[in-house]
Amino acid sequence: MESREIGDTGLRASVLGFGCSGILGRVGRRDSLRALGLAYDLGITFYDTARSYGYGESEALLGGFLSGRRDRVLISTKFGIVPARQQFWKRAAKPIVRAVMAAMPKARRLIRNQVAAQFSKGQFTVDVFRSSLEESLRKLKTDYVDILFMHMPPAAALGDHDLMRELEKAKESGKVRVLGVSTDAHLLKEVIAVRPAFISAFQFPCNIFDLSAQDSVNTVDGKGLGLLANHPFGGGQGVARTWELLRKLAASAEAPNEVRRKMAVVDERLLAEVVLNVILNSKINLVIPAMMKARHLRTNVDAVMNPLFSELEMQWLRRNLVRFVGE
Repeated sequence: MESREIGDTGLRASVLGFGCSGILGRVGRRDSLRALGLAYDLGITFYDTARSYGYGESEALLGGFLSGRRDRVLISTKFGIVPARQQFWKRAAKPIVRAVMAAMPKARRLIRNQVAAQFSKGQFTVDVFRSSLEESLRKLKTDYVDILFMHMPPAAALGDHDLMRELEKAKESGKVRVLGVSTDAHLLKEVIAVRPAFISAFQFPCNIFDLSAQDSVNTVDGKGLGLLANHPFGGGQGVARTWELLRKLAASAEAPNEVRRKMAVVDERLLAEVVLNVILNSKINLVIPAMMKARHLRTNVDAVMNPLFSELEMQWLRRNLVRFVGE
């Protein structure tokens, strides 16, 4: 798989990363390990997790899986959203909750709202940072993380001199190679503008319904910054809306003949091809979907390794996707 430099951070990884948000959350241990194993075998070398993922358990499973492979991969994790300690009955109930979500899609929003209440957001004190980093290193079974992201911080947190000094010390000590911020797309420009110079990586949602993150990095002095996109398929109803957009594009009289030919069959392969490569055909270095099913993993890897469209065709698709979204 193609690899890219992550800005000027000195890090290099596969253009497709593995998002670990589903590990031990919506997906159980056995399926999580199966997905991680396939991702590794397919050449994915970047794994993105967080203290809050999997109710605080994602890091430990990832660390166990990567034991013996650590020198061949990059790991990013996050701090600032603290998971509540799970009582035994809540841990035991998770397989039941997963089954309910699979069988009753209409219950997903209610369940997600209940899950969200299990986390404390905006935790950016020095003490929380210190304990969170040590916990992450312990669970990941490593003495350093490649990228440590502040997880959805307010801009004011980047002006906390005591916290910023602690972050800088963690980097100087070697426990963190690169420091970054994971934020919403609409806050990206503001966060980049107020960041200390030693914060050099940014993770944000970017999909065909909201390419504003790409526009933000095009209009600020983002030279040398590592840029990583998550939620490329939009989440929720994003996939269904993407199917609709692709069908419109495929039927458009304005489409070049070769583009129309390549879009003759609107299937999962075409979906992955357009979504992932529209994002990667920009200043963004890596894209990080949460791929917990084998067919999604294989399809996404094939889409970035064997693209159907030329660079000029991808530019046409991007322009017209933006236009169709706005209609």
